[in-house]
Amino acid sequence: MSAAANQLPMTVAERLSHLAYQDAVPPTARIAVIDIGSNSVRLVIYGKNGAYPAPLFDERSNCRLGAGLDETGMLASDRIAVALETLTRFAAIIRAMKVDSCYPVATAAVRRAGNGDEFRRPAEIILGQPIQVLSQQEEAAHVARGLTLNVPEASGLVADLGGGSIEIVALKKGEIRHSVSLNYGHLSNADEAEIIAAFTQIGWIKSFAAKQLFGVGGSFRALGSAFIEREDYPLPVLHGLKISSDMVMTLCDDFIQPNPALDGVPMARRSTMPMAAKIIRALVDIAAVRRVIVSGTSIRDGVVAINELNETQRADFLEAISQEIAGASGRFVGVSDALKQFLQPLTIGRKPSFARLLDVACNLADMCWHEHSDMRGDLAARRVLGLPVNCMTHKERIWLATVLYHRYVGLKQNKPHPEEMDSLLRTKRRAEALTVGLALRFALIFSAGTCDYLKNIRLECQPDVMRLHIDPSARGLFDSHCQRRFVDFAASANCSTEVIYD
Repeated sequence: MSAAANQLPMTVAERLSHLAYQDAVPPTARIAVIDIGSNSVRLVIYGKNGAYPAPLFDERSNCRLGAGLDETGMLASDRIAVALETLTRFAAIIRAMKVDSCYPVATAAVRRAGNGDEFRRPAEIILGQPIQVLSQQEEAAHVARGLTLNVPEASGLVADLGGGSIEIVALKKGEIRHSVSLNYGHLSNADEAEIIAAFTQIGWIKSFAAKQLFGVGGSFRALGSAFIEREDYPLPVLHGLKISSDMVMTLCDDFIQPNPALDGVPMARRSTMPMAAKIIRALVDIAAVRRVIVSGTSIRDGVVAINELNETQRADFLEAISQEIAGASGRFVGVSDALKQFLQPLTIGRKPSFARLLDVACNLADMCWHEHSDMRGDLAARRVLGLPVNCMTHKERIWLATVLYHRYVGLKQNKPHPEEMDSLLRTKRRAEALTVGLALRFALIFSAGTCDYLKNIRLECQPDVMRLHIDPSARGLFDSHCQRRFVDFAASANCSTEVIYD
């Protein structure tokens, strides 16, 4: 078969057999990261087509390799045996999945233990390659890089609370200003006064005057799970969850009681949550942050970023993944770019963050074209809400879900939709998402989803008028139904309409 034939678009039948974009385009490379921590050993295998490494496999075993390390300074032999057994399984999975690159890293437990080599040497034989034991500075750098991969302009403190240590990093617009690693984790048995004293000695924790703390690791996610259950929070996505410092302190106080109130905390975390709460409470109090933002990122994201992604690919992860979705799910080549050009006038006078989300919406606009017409809006919204990425805030998820819903449903009132769409956004932002959704709906129906006809229309936006310029050759496409959809789009932005054939 010729190279040209290889580049032909998939047929409808072929596309209908691939309902998820990850299945539609098999990964061209597979990357494995093994994170050997004090509490758990975790394997994540990523499939990589371009800039975005999508998780293909994710398994964790709570080996508690660092249990008792504070008292003895050694790894317990039974814990070593459990961890090696886990690595034996992981090595078999890596071979079966034909992984191209594997990055095993070990953190505080192996780094601190006097007998770390008793684990490391047999582990390297099992894996068939060296394990990188990260220094304290390297671990902090990986944690920060994992966050900024997904939140490039992050400012504030980052705290990765593991079983045997906590890494604290100060970020200013994505750049590391300070970092420290301290040997206090949720498997520790330190007195709270000792923890407070250790944090107080790190003067920049307070003087940095951070407004927010990004909480990384299972203990912060457990804190978020408890918040979601107790407050009946509408979006059950942990990454990006914002909790006020007052609420964090209230939750931590509950966890530390003689009879801890642990409702909402996952069962696997309940035994160590009181210790984690002491550390979190001390840090939030000394840093005087206004809020804690739960992060779904990890040291593993940092490993992938440092070893696999170039600077261009690191620029905007949300844009990168949405472009990959466009390439895998779009009906016709070039449509997302044509949509961006047509809707560019909507960005005039608006913040860059709006233009960014508009670009992403254009990339996602065809992601559910192959679904049943009665369900497309609901399914598109749910797919956006559930995208397995950590590069969106909760409000961005709901905004994009609302856009995609109205792109398929328009103004119909009798179609199903996720309840989450009715939450978190202010009225103005919800109206803005409606406008973008109706704009996409008009443009894609007018053009039959093709690139050529999109190039035959041009939008002009005035404060109270939407002007649609149509090339005379495309006049026959602008029937009464398309005219109604254009009026609906303009009316949602409180504009009248004017159509010009030129």
